[in-house]
Amino acid sequence: MFRTNYTDLTPEQIGSALASAPAPRVPSPAPKLSGTELSIVTDGGPKLKYSFSGREVTLSVNGKKSVTTAYGAQELRSLLLVSCLVPGTQSSYHLVLDRSTGLATVFEVWFSDPAVKLARESRREIWFGYAAEKGKKAPEGRHGFTSRFENKGIVWTDDRGEKLLIVSNSCYYSTMVQLNAPDGGITVAFPSDYIKISDEQYIYARNEAEFSGTFVLAAIDLFRMKEIGARLGFDEHDKLDWRMFTAEGELAGQLATFGKFTDYGGSYDVEKMGSMVMPDEKVKKGRRPIYRVHGEYPDITPEQAKNAGAEPHSFPIVDETVMPSGNSMPDSPYLIGIRFTLRMDDGPAWEYQITGLSTLRWREAGKRVWHDETYKAFEPDEDLILFAHVQTGTPYGRGITAAVDFKNGCVTVFHSKIGNAWSNREVGYDLYFGVLEMRGLTPPERLRHTRTTELVGRAFTWNYSGGENGITSMHVYSSPWAASWTIFLDNQEGGMVWSSPAAFVKLRGDCYMMSWVEETSAGGHGIILMYLRTMHDCGIFYGLSFDGSNMVGMSSIGAFARDAGRLDILKYFTP
Repeated sequence: MFRTNYTDLTPEQIGSALASAPAPRVPSPAPKLSGTELSIVTDGGPKLKYSFSGREVTLSVNGKKSVTTAYGAQELRSLLLVSCLVPGTQSSYHLVLDRSTGLATVFEVWFSDPAVKLARESRREIWFGYAAEKGKKAPEGRHGFTSRFENKGIVWTDDRGEKLLIVSNSCYYSTMVQLNAPDGGITVAFPSDYIKISDEQYIYARNEAEFSGTFVLAAIDLFRMKEIGARLGFDEHDKLDWRMFTAEGELAGQLATFGKFTDYGGSYDVEKMGSMVMPDEKVKKGRRPIYRVHGEYPDITPEQAKNAGAEPHSFPIVDETVMPSGNSMPDSPYLIGIRFTLRMDDGPAWEYQITGLSTLRWREAGKRVWHDETYKAFEPDEDLILFAHVQTGTPYGRGITAAVDFKNGCVTVFHSKIGNAWSNREVGYDLYFGVLEMRGLTPPERLRHTRTTELVGRAFTWNYSGGENGITSMHVYSSPWAASWTIFLDNQEGGMVWSSPAAFVKLRGDCYMMSWVEETSAGGHGIILMYLRTMHDCGIFYGLSFDGSNMVGMSSIGAFARDAGRLDILKYFTP
């Protein structure tokens, strides 16, 4: 899913597919609803009247002329889920009714909304209400949005054998890893809804915005770890995917939450989301915060990519451009006056002369010409240095971010460049392991830093700075090959979420490196070195500068951390 190029279907294609849709596939046994009538009243929304007969339902909306259509239904204890299309339209209604209380939640879903750029992307409006019965007073309570599901991780295996890791990273976003898909393993993020029915029963829904556009709805019972659900959308082959499903879950863990103990509302104000939202929702109905990244960053030409390192925007000129990093580590003078060589296994070697706190000279090993650069260096642990610089004038604006252990001579280098297999503006990189060569140190023959799975499932919050422009995010390492990050709201509930492919490296005892590339997005490359004794990190962000010059830039980042828990998920991944 992460790299699938979904077709920009036209409203006409979507309408044609919906008009000819057969009844959705329903795992047996389906509830026996024939002869049943339901009258659903919602607060400020539609009034729905259902009359079921066999595999069809007659539906009336707001007292208008009834239409007969196919439907799908599932039940789980007291919960009934009904999904049906409205003939002649691109709209549908998806009802979750708790028959023990009479309370109902209705998802109105439609396609080809002019407010969004892709017609295939589903939109939703949520209505809370109840099932009206003659002679009975309307119940006072309602289902409602909740933060009680925040940061819960569950692995679901559905009736077709599909296995998904779903993490509820925030009050209105979730992430998913397709555990048994051939192209799975990369975390993807979706705008989501969480609705509380009771302490053990919830509604979870997502719109796979920026990807397939499919709407997914599930009613969840945590006592039995089961869910029933409905899917409505178009798959990677542009075929209509309307089906009901069941799934059994296994709790992978509960990460820490940081909202107020007394507030479980899960509410948010789109108007206050500011620059963290890229809203193209011009209308009230269906409006929600969605992190719009696809297509927001136009590609550059191959020639521009090749020349991106001609005049790099390096430290300290555009330092701190990615995010305010008042909690960055201080610049380290450790390297001043040292001469050394970084020699990579099966890769390049570079010689260095460090001439000052922010200036160095480098050359390819064995070559005559030296190059002068601006650099940044940090000492996150004793005799362990992270330093970085652009290699000015090199094709594709290559950059070096190196972790050098001056105790044992091991070296890790992320050698970044502008351009990868999918885009000219996104970053590609080589990850090298090697050794340090310098006077007075014998490089190890076999010892090396190494890729690691020790961080898989772990979560940390990172506070980059305080004050008016402060920002805190939460990392969740939900795959050996990917990471997601959540930006906190002012009330400390989770907010916007996105994810990227990632790499994890172990340097020594409690020191790790994590690297991510914002693929299908801005294209930048972030690299952090975290020390879990001090719960502090230092890092570098590499990519095209944001001034429109199409020149590569580097900036430093740094934050304090809190341990936010761990999900038990490594067992779901195989080499």
